[in-house]
Parts: sequence; C-alpha cells; structure tokens
Amino acid sequence: MELYETKGYAEKLLQLKADQSYTPLGGSIELLPLCNMHCKMCYVVQSKEEMNKQGRMLSCDEWLDIARQGCKEGLLFLLLTGGEPLLYPEFKRLYKGLSDMGIIMTINTNGTLINEEWADFFKDNGVRRINMTIYGKDNETYSRLCNNPKGFTQIMKAAHLLKERNVAFRFNCSVTPDNIDQLPDLYKIAQSFEVPISIATYMFPGARINKTAEQQYRLSAKDAGKQIIKSFQYGHPNDDIIAATKVTLNSLNNQPRLKDKEGFPCHAGYSGFWMTWKGEMMPCGMFQKPQISLLKYSFKECWDYIVNECKKLPQCNECIECDKQNVCQICPAMNYTETGRTDGCPKYVCDLTNAFIDEMNRILKQDHC
Repeated sequence: MELYETKGYAEKLLQLKADQSYTPLGGSIELLPLCNMHCKMCYVVQSKEEMNKQGRMLSCDEWLDIARQGCKEGLLFLLLTGGEPLLYPEFKRLYKGLSDMGIIMTINTNGTLINEEWADFFKDNGVRRINMTIYGKDNETYSRLCNNPKGFTQIMKAAHLLKERNVAFRFNCSVTPDNIDQLPDLYKIAQSFEVPISIATYMFPGARINKTAEQQYRLSAKDAGKQIIKSFQYGHPNDDIIAATKVTLNSLNNQPRLKDKEGFPCHAGYSGFWMTWKGEMMPCGMFQKPQISLLKYSFKECWDYIVNECKKLPQCNECIECDKQNVCQICPAMNYTETGRTDGCPKYVCDLTNAFIDEMNRILKQDHC
C-alpha cells in the first residue's frame, strides 16, 4: 500500500536517502473509519457505534501537534485517507494547518462528496493529487458493490468539477467479481478525462475488522493474477504490452525483492509509516503489529519504536528462497493478513503469482506466433 507519494528525480533521491537513514519522510493519516458507502471488500470501515466502542477520532489540534513533531524529524509528505476523509469534521482546518507547515499532501477519497465547494477548496489550497476510487461504470454496479445507487453519477460530477478547475486527480480501481468485466470501460472513462487509472487486483483480507482471508470478497487467485498485466497496461497506456511483459519476466533473474530475512521490502519502517484514526503509529495500514500510541509517546519515540520492531519481523523462508519473488507482491503485511504470521507462506498469493507468470508467458507466445 502506498504510504506517501514522491515524484521527480529530486524527490526520489530524497526518498532513497530517507530509507537509508531511517528518516520518517512520509506517511498516511487515517482520519476516521467512517464512510458514506459500505463496499463489500473494505478493510477498515466501521459504523459509528463500532467506532465509539474502540476509541475516538483525534481532534484537529491533536493531529497538528503530531505533525509538528513529525516535521522536526523530517516529515514532508502525507496521504490523507479514511474511511472517507472528507467526512472528518475539521478536514479543512486540518488541511490548511498541514499545508502551512509545508507538508505536501495527497488525498484518497471515493469522490462522491466532492461538490463545487470542495472542488473550489482544493483549487484554492493546492493538493499534490486526489486519488478517487472508481468502482464501476454505472450506478447499478455501485449499488451492488458499494451500497450506493448514485455513486457513479456522483463521482462523474466530481471528476468534471476537478477537471474544470485543473485540480490534479487520478482514478483508482479495486477489481472484484462485480466489476472485473468493466475494466475496458473504466479505462475509457479515465481516458476521457485525460487522467491515469491505477488498477489493484489483489485485495488484502480485512484483518483490521476481523475478516479472514476466506471471508474477504475478492477475485480468485487465478483471476487476480491474470488481470495484473492488464492493470499495468491501463496504468501505463503509452507502454507496449509486449515490451512490458518482457521487462517484467526479465526481472525474475534480477536482484531478489526480499533482500533480508527481516523487515519490509517497501518504505514501511524505513521512511514511511501509517497513523490510525485512534492515534496509533504502525508500519502500514494493513499491518497492526507493531503499533504504538502517539497520544502516550512523542512522534520520535513512536518512530524509533516502529523502526526497531520492523527490523525484527521475520520473513517467510519459502518466499526468500523462491525464484519468483521479483514478480510477486509479497510482504510481511500480506503474509500476516493471509496466514496470521509474517513468516507464513500465503497460498493465495503463490497461486496469484503463478497465474500472473502463466499469463505473461501466454502473451509472449502469441507474440511469437
């Protein structure tokens, strides 16, 4: 999961140096677990009653204090997410306060709440990018998958409002059995707005809401694997699918993704972190261990704890020794949510990866015919 976004050579170099020095360059704030939709595959959304049983949302002043502490340690990038972040009662004041600190922000939203007032706010206050999740090509799909019979109409209105104001945005799509056949249509919608679309074919089990891998609403491993190469094509429309496939397969012979027996293969625990709506710092949103309270300890104390604990996380030996790991999405969070252990071997992910490789080989075989 994307903890924060960098772009351009200078920012990528900054990110590399932050990883090497364990500087908390960026992370995500999960403002609340509430949403105006109820999607079948969501891993975090709760009812207000469920939320109140577990804790409370942090106030704007509490988040601003945490961010000030973070800036002293190197914080520069934040992803604001939820639930639906625009439901956060003090969103605009928080956003302006973070912006005044010089923090570069990206927002994850379902887009259905964006009206002219919100669009004007983002135009006037600037945003790195708004990531709007698009779940289907029509209201019928939104009703079936998200329990929102007006969702498609709402997000199309939002896209037009942002486009008119030159506010940067992209579409994200989580592929499920309800919308797998609509990917070409969703790609055309993104093309019509001249924005990219990012396709996610793997759905984490909802461990955050006590949903097991078997209970998660998602594609079969085979179907998810077969869709990955298509998602790459939709996300990179200027790249030839054959060339992309060759490059991906060639990576099987390059540096292994899991270089060590501990830690994450991404930025989590190196330069990235996740903060929950209850004020807990974690390595990423999908992984609840380790975690530590930002209300009880300083930002620096929490970050140091996350770094040290991530170094101790054991990797799966089978994954480390696997000759397919370069094209596998595997990580400790995935292992944990799939098997209950960071060193467990998730069969679903293995089957997904094998299906992905088979699909790439099929594409190359057709190219030679």
